[in-house]
Amino acid sequence: WTLWAAAAGSILAWRIGLPAYRSLRHDLRVTDVVRETPDVVSVTMTGRDLDRLPTRAGQFFNWRFLTGPGWMRSHPYSISAAPNGRTLRITVKDLGDGSHALASVEPGTRVLIEGPYGRLHPGVRTSQKVTLMASGIGISPMRALLEALPQRAGDVTLVYRARDEADLALKDELERLGKERGARMFYVLGRRIPGRDTWLPESAKGLSDAEALRQLVPDIASNDVYLCGAQPWMDAATRAARECGVPASRIHSERFSW
Repeated sequence: WTLWAAAAGSILAWRIGLPAYRSLRHDLRVTDVVRETPDVVSVTMTGRDLDRLPTRAGQFFNWRFLTGPGWMRSHPYSISAAPNGRTLRITVKDLGDGSHALASVEPGTRVLIEGPYGRLHPGVRTSQKVTLMASGIGISPMRALLEALPQRAGDVTLVYRARDEADLALKDELERLGKERGARMFYVLGRRIPGRDTWLPESAKGLSDAEALRQLVPDIASNDVYLCGAQPWMDAATRAARECGVPASRIHSERFSW
């Protein structure tokens, strides 16, 4: 009975009490909704004392937007800009009813939060060199990390996989941050290779997954590798990094199921 009581108390405290406290204390409200691509929107929110919310770039919250029926369902979205103590921003692809509805959220809408969660943040970094690998909307936490990671010119490499140029969400921001921070940027575009479990596009079918990664980042074996994207893509990218000599302890990923 003591164990049952401790488990119930933990759930009440951490899954209900703390989210309710943080939602009331910080009073998050939508300030802006921007369409980044035809099926991707960014939602910016502001609130009270956000500098006291223990959020790190790369982490995610479970979000509830009080827009009417369905608000009880939470949705996990990573923040897409480094926390600045004044605003929080998410960038979301239209993948279902919840994400589809974000495009029509009105400024002033109240937002409930649970989190932050996740270990895809600067604190797990173990090496000076870092490779950020994103596929599709997995660019959201990588954009925040690109902004937040302490780095010298050449320390950080971003590899962004997308179907075509039109699907590159936040590209202008990425280009600006890349120039400011001295990061190396690679856009890996094209359709997937039919019948092959790979992180590469069709244009690179003559290369193995590891060969292609080593061509982009010759010193990949000494890098920390951060990954976010669809699960099959992350599985293939993880295998490629391991084949290039990156230890499992230096591969950091965030996996969501929609």
